[in-house]
Amino acid sequence: MNAPTRIEPLFPPLDDLESVLWPGLALLVFVVSAVLVDLVIVVATRYRLVDLPNRRSAHALPTARGGGAAIVVTMAAAATATAFRWPGIAPAIMLGTLAPAIVIGFVGVIDDMQPLDASLRLFIQAAVAVAITWFLGPIRGFAIPGQPDVGLGAVAWPVTVLWIVGLTNAFNFMDGIDGMAGLAAVVGGTAVAALALAVWVPPLMVLGAFLAASAGGFLVFNWPPARIFMGDVGSAFLGTFFAALPLLFPAQLRADVIVPVALALWPYIYDPLLSVVRRGLGGHNPLVPHREFLFHRLVRSGVPHAWATLLYGLLAALGGVAGLVMLLPQAPPAVRTFAPFLPVALALLLTAGVELRCARVGLASPGGSEHSPKPA
Repeated sequence: MNAPTRIEPLFPPLDDLESVLWPGLALLVFVVSAVLVDLVIVVATRYRLVDLPNRRSAHALPTARGGGAAIVVTMAAAATATAFRWPGIAPAIMLGTLAPAIVIGFVGVIDDMQPLDASLRLFIQAAVAVAITWFLGPIRGFAIPGQPDVGLGAVAWPVTVLWIVGLTNAFNFMDGIDGMAGLAAVVGGTAVAALALAVWVPPLMVLGAFLAASAGGFLVFNWPPARIFMGDVGSAFLGTFFAALPLLFPAQLRADVIVPVALALWPYIYDPLLSVVRRGLGGHNPLVPHREFLFHRLVRSGVPHAWATLLYGLLAALGGVAGLVMLLPQAPPAVRTFAPFLPVALALLLTAGVELRCARVGLASPGGSEHSPKPA
């Protein structure tokens, strides 16, 4: 992988005013998101739109739900502002990213009110993923420093659809304890902004910052102990939006950025993937809700929600740094070559650490318990 090609002719530097304006707007997104979440709490409490704890829950008190709607609203406004500033990429932002994410978010609203059949939900997600891939184009390959570039050829479309559907569900699965999905979006959005800065794609830099700010406003009220939950409306929207972000980069940069974006979200991808593999090998249906994710086992072993959430956020941040190093031509070649493999080592340490702790406290090994990971 050579150093990514910069594309300043397409995106000239921001002037002094914009250098102040966009950070100010990100701060405004954070404030508006927090205010909207607070309003949702008031409305949800008044009209009893709350999640009541039961034997499958990770919470002990009735808690307002639907806070993810604030993220959808603020990101819709923020994405519109970004598209207005950069009209050349506006169709990709509005029709290829925001609209499909809103559709999936709306499906999440329905699912929150009346659980949909898993196969129907998966079919809708796949259809939306195909639409995104058709509109934005597929991931045609990826690049890792020190290794030959990998072209996907005929499997580019299936891989892209799997990426979108997989990340949509990963965010949904990981919205299982207080703060987890919200912090994932904060770290992931910040990482996307940093990666876009490294290759100078200002629209993606701004969108990443807006995502982090919007999720941060929600996190104010979702931090343990949570006063409100995100719900499928927020987690599904975020997963779809994040999955589409690498496809918004110019075609000549997609192979360079897809792995760094994945590295910035690796704990939230790895944990559900490990769960699917474990349950499949154990003869259990991997699509049936359960509470055997690593983060669930960590909490059940006695680790507070806040510490488990912070651990995953730190691991994701380390992955984001590794991804950024991959894009920096001034980084030593040996460091750039090692960077993408750092999350692999961290994943092994995370798995071993969680299972050793569970063994010490007498928690049974993963056995495919049929308990739902949601609500948080």
